[in-house]
Amino acid sequence: MARSMIKQKNLPHKFRGEAVTTAAYILNKGPTKKLKIVPEEAWSGRKPSVKHLKVFGSLCYKHVPDARRTKLEDKSEIMILIGYHPTGAYKL
Repeated sequence: MARSMIKQKNLPHKFRGEAVTTAAYILNKGPTKKLKIVPEEAWSGRKPSVKHLKVFGSLCYKHVPDARRTKLEDKSEIMILIGYHPTGAYKL
């Protein structure tokens, strides 16, 4: 799954580790045939939300704080989504 994610978005192989981690994260949010429930639900006892999931490798914008830019500079930087942080943030 990770190799397909990298090839689909034409990303360099240096993102392979993040792709594997993200693939495992996504697979743990989906149901399995053996358990008939989501693996994360089996571990934690509560059903996980998938509302926050975004497409791996998609373009996104990161806000640049006022202290790091001048008045005429862009307020955001274009980044690539490469995964999810345990705190709920996105890895860019």
